[in-house]
Amino acid sequence: MNFENTNLPFLKEDIRNNFDKNVGEKLFNETVKRYNELLRETERETGNFHESEALRRHYERTLLPTVAYYETLRGNGFGQEEALAYVREETKKRAFLNAENNRKLARIPFAYAIYRAGVKKHMQNNFPAEGFGVEWVRNDKSEIHFDMTRCIYRDETVKRGCPELCTVFCESDVIAFGGLAPKIKFERAGTLGEGAARCDFHFKKGKRNG
Repeated sequence: MNFENTNLPFLKEDIRNNFDKNVGEKLFNETVKRYNELLRETERETGNFHESEALRRHYERTLLPTVAYYETLRGNGFGQEEALAYVREETKKRAFLNAENNRKLARIPFAYAIYRAGVKKHMQNNFPAEGFGVEWVRNDKSEIHFDMTRCIYRDETVKRGCPELCTVFCESDVIAFGGLAPKIKFERAGTLGEGAARCDFHFKKGKRNG
């Protein structure tokens, strides 16, 4: 996959704006090179992504490009917090785009009922058991609640020695699901990436749902 087709298509332009021209070009080229290396490594390790198209999308579009950029920054002398800040800038852009899509859903009448009707199928299709552990707690007229007990974003960042990077993915959830308000309120107490035993996802029916 071309890097421009990942969830960080604006990275090249942002790097040009954030860094000196020569430094920026070096960082972007190294990021793309590292991304392609990670793709090949992951294909070998997983046996072609367990032949799961959904899992491939997670790796190709979100996880590996983010890891590649972070590793490139760290390899060029950026400290952990500084590198995380630059990566967070990129992941937030994607999260705000997802939030806007969620706002479109929230404007539809009976948004909570529609969301509830499709959420289990969505999770099954997009978060397969090969990479995620999903436990359903409730799915009723007041609240949708499931826990994620295993997550490839946590597993892969730990394996690659950068568990701190997982937090930027966790933060993106809060931004993206915030777009569902006020008809659907997203709440969460903790995540695997932040050291909790599980990621708890709560989608509560808001007062404005007509």
